[in-house]
Amino acid sequence: MKTNHTAIAFTLRFLIVLALTFTITSCGDDDEYLIDTTPIVGDTPPEAVDLGLPSGTKWATRNLNPTTQFVPWGDLSFRSPEFCTWKDYTFGKHDALTKYCSRAERGEDGYTDESVLGRKLTELEPEDDIARQMWGEGWRIPSKEQWQELIKHCYTTKGTNSIILTTWDNNKSIKLPLEGYGFGDNKEADHCYYWSRTLNEGHEENAYCFMYNTIPLPYIGEKNRACGMSIRPVKEE
Repeated sequence: MKTNHTAIAFTLRFLIVLALTFTITSCGDDDEYLIDTTPIVGDTPPEAVDLGLPSGTKWATRNLNPTTQFVPWGDLSFRSPEFCTWKDYTFGKHDALTKYCSRAERGEDGYTDESVLGRKLTELEPEDDIARQMWGEGWRIPSKEQWQELIKHCYTTKGTNSIILTTWDNNKSIKLPLEGYGFGDNKEADHCYYWSRTLNEGHEENAYCFMYNTIPLPYIGEKNRACGMSIRPVKEE
């Protein structure tokens, strides 16, 4: 029997192309929302400025996150705003949380931190704190109380694409870029949104944050945990 080598070669090429197409299509979807799980390799922490605050907390002189990328609360990766959604959130959904939850009606399958971990969580643990994980011992995302202290002891001036917080007593300051926040298709620029590490215990789908937006003074607000915001770390001795 005479073999049709041309037909066989064509068939093999078709099968190879089909296999490659399937592989590319099926492998890219799961990770595409992660912009970069190790966004700054070997990043050297900046200077920590002592503003003379009563707590002795020192503040970083720059943000942790790159410009135009944000961090959902408790996440360890930087993302573009469209991928900061509940669908992609690390610790479940707003009504099915898998960590930082004390009410069974909010937890996935009745999850609570006390029932699973044996303790109640009101702040991000170090392993879920991107500042600690990237810059090392002593660095943390600020607590709600640390942001409140900064607001109380500083006056605010608006600069070019930033606000400047200056202490009343010794005139030292830090600058916070106006980078906004991102939550899916909802994006807001030209305002300040910075995460604290503190959970809103009454509404665990939310966490507290520093805000400077349409109100001409900074204040403490809250946003849902899947929102992407900037991170300005503090150094705790």
